[in-house]
Amino acid sequence: MKNLFIIVTLILFVTACNSDDSDNPSQNNVHVGTLVKIEIFRPEEDVRTSTSYFFNSDGKVESALEEGWTTSQYLQATYTYSYNSEGQIWKVTIAVDNSTEYTEFNFTSGLITSSLRHTINGNVLRTVYNYNNNNQLINKQFFNSNNEESSTSDFLFDANGNIESQHDERDFGTEIIDYAFDYDTYNNPLKTVFENQEMNKVVGHNFNNIIRRSRTDEFSTSEINIEYTYNEAGYPLTSKEYSNGNLLVEVTYTYQE
Repeated sequence: MKNLFIIVTLILFVTACNSDDSDNPSQNNVHVGTLVKIEIFRPEEDVRTSTSYFFNSDGKVESALEEGWTTSQYLQATYTYSYNSEGQIWKVTIAVDNSTEYTEFNFTSGLITSSLRHTINGNVLRTVYNYNNNNQLINKQFFNSNNEESSTSDFLFDANGNIESQHDERDFGTEIIDYAFDYDTYNNPLKTVFENQEMNKVVGHNFNNIIRRSRTDEFSTSEINIEYTYNEAGYPLTSKEYSNGNLLVEVTYTYQE
């Protein structure tokens, strides 16, 4: 459970209290319609996670609290976001149980060009980010604790600026995985939580919502289809992910009222 929970938190960069979030002053700092909570249920594993975002007096995301549980286990992670003088997130700290790790982002001409992840076990992992002339992130280079390039990711974009395909070469090129994505025409709520943040690019928050994603490696191809319901503002209220007709994930989105 712990490994699964940490994977979920790192992918989403997110996280919920059992209390009424509308009473939390740090959520009242944001505009009506801002995403404040995500609830995820994975029925096959009987795993639930819930994420609440909290905001500072400037309306910028300040922290996130993530809870994950099964019928027998419970875990909690707290995210803290630190801003530089340009109003950009330059550091993300994650506290799980009594352990803490953090990632620092380095900027060049307003773009995140590298990061250093200081892991719980004391390793430092470097990532380098490369862009095209439209300031779209087209390549990531991942370095291990010995500062050896171990993996890369390459990206292509559609006409709306969403990631259309991703090509990964992992474990020093011994594993190759290709992804392809299709999107709806509605608003991605995660991108707006981190509005005007360059971090949106490096964590892969697109403008629209993925409705189909495929994964191909040397052995097989798999596909996931996602169905949404939306509110009047064009943001998802719920989503369901299916693979071969089987329900894998249910998500509920809550917005500031």
